[in-house]
Amino acid sequence: MESTDGLKRGDAAKNTGDPIKVPVGPGVLGHMFNVLGELIDESDAVIKAEDHWPIHRPAPDFVDLTNKAEIFETGIKVIDLIAPMLK
Repeated sequence: MESTDGLKRGDAAKNTGDPIKVPVGPGVLGHMFNVLGELIDESDAVIKAEDHWPIHRPAPDFVDLTNKAEIFETGIKVIDLIAPMLK
């Protein structure tokens, strides 16, 4: 997940026994994270995440699937008006 420069055979490694986890919840809205859940948007914000979820987990149930073409509203005015996307 990061550069492996300087690593060599026989180096000590720590097994946490946990999968890679990322913060989730309202406290992470408006911020950018890498795949390790580390803040990358160069802000000095302290992230107050309600929970941490593993990056590999079962997919959610798709209860709102439909066979009709619907517009996906992103909330970004430029995309919604100029280049709308289908669900």
